[in-house]
Amino acid sequence: MEGFWTVQFSGVQGFGFGVVTLVGGKLYGGDSAFIYTGTYADDGTTLNAKVHVRRGAPGAQSVMGRDQFDLELNGTLNGNSIAASGSIPGIPMRFQATLTKVENVAR
Repeated sequence: MEGFWTVQFSGVQGFGFGVVTLVGGKLYGGDSAFIYTGTYADDGTTLNAKVHVRRGAPGAQSVMGRDQFDLELNGTLNGNSIAASGSIPGIPMRFQATLTKVENVAR
């Protein structure tokens, strides 16, 4: 699953679009106002990720209604797409995302 991915997502307060790079068990990404960092594991067909999301620029609304939060994501690979869902641990708010692979990454 290593590669450069686009991500379309929705939460309790709207939707957004960003990019994510998965490489060597690490996750890096962001969008116009938020930075994503974390770790992931995969078995070739399923993705499990722990992502820390934090505001990097003022002004944009957070789809989860917070300036920073930890997100646990689980998804299934289907071709070049991953359908994922997640939540903030201990809180019933749900998060949905679709990742689409743009390119492989070189190490």
